[in-house]
Amino acid sequence: MFKLTSIKVGYIVSYDYEYLLTSIKQLYNYVDKIVLAIDVNRQTWSGNKFEIPQSFFDEIKAYDKKNSIEFYFEDFYVPNLTPMECETRERNLLLKRLGNSGWKLQLDVDEYIYDFKSVQQFLHRNWFFTVFPKLTPIQFRGKLVTLYKEIQDGFLYIDNKERFSFITNCEQNSTARITFGARSHYTNITVIHQSWARKEDEIQTKITNWGHRDDFDTRKYYNFWNSLSSENYKEYLDIHPMNPKLWDKLYYLESNNIDDFIHQYSELNKQQLIHINFVFLLKKIKAKIFK
Repeated sequence: MFKLTSIKVGYIVSYDYEYLLTSIKQLYNYVDKIVLAIDVNRQTWSGNKFEIPQSFFDEIKAYDKKNSIEFYFEDFYVPNLTPMECETRERNLLLKRLGNSGWKLQLDVDEYIYDFKSVQQFLHRNWFFTVFPKLTPIQFRGKLVTLYKEIQDGFLYIDNKERFSFITNCEQNSTARITFGARSHYTNITVIHQSWARKEDEIQTKITNWGHRDDFDTRKYYNFWNSLSSENYKEYLDIHPMNPKLWDKLYYLESNNIDDFIHQYSELNKQQLIHINFVFLLKKIKAKIFK
């Protein structure tokens, strides 16, 4: 099939590598290139060590039947930078590795875009934004469904249209996945984020190594998270660690595992993407040229 633009995906892979294949399986057949960024010294943005077994690399290579997955090893930890600064730096290096052309998706290993065929069609339909990206810098925003905790027979999750930027035609981010000065457009693409639905030891590793490590009392918040169950989750509202109202309430969906949750949720919530008016592009080009 003739395509007017390409779709490339960049992942940051660290201590939570085991979630990656679940994410890749959602989009593998619909993208042109996937790059996996891994710290060459196996250090997090906080400088802590992690390990990735050889079996992980073997599994990825065995899955990659069309040879579209590339491993990108680099020193992503800089001691005199904060975790957030290290994150921004790594994401920018990864963007550069993806190249200047086409659409670039910036994903974490635990972010799952179900029904990706509809996303592919959306991006191909809006190919014109990638022709002269410096004239029409844009970042597409989606909706996160945050899995908060895996409990017996299912998952607790947040579903309140929390938005985040993760698709761009730009060459560089300003902070994390955001590019200041680029037009931000909400697409309604729904992304299931495994986020906090992990084992206890993984959560402790997560909150001591991620970019928001210094933004809240991680020990206190961990104890709260650990206390939640199917019996008491309805008692708590506004539970986001930095912006409480961002996660207003918890829901529960009975499911056997993450694959079952993705299937059930996708059946109940089909991807319904928002159309972009072509006139917007023409106005942006005119404003750039005749400013």
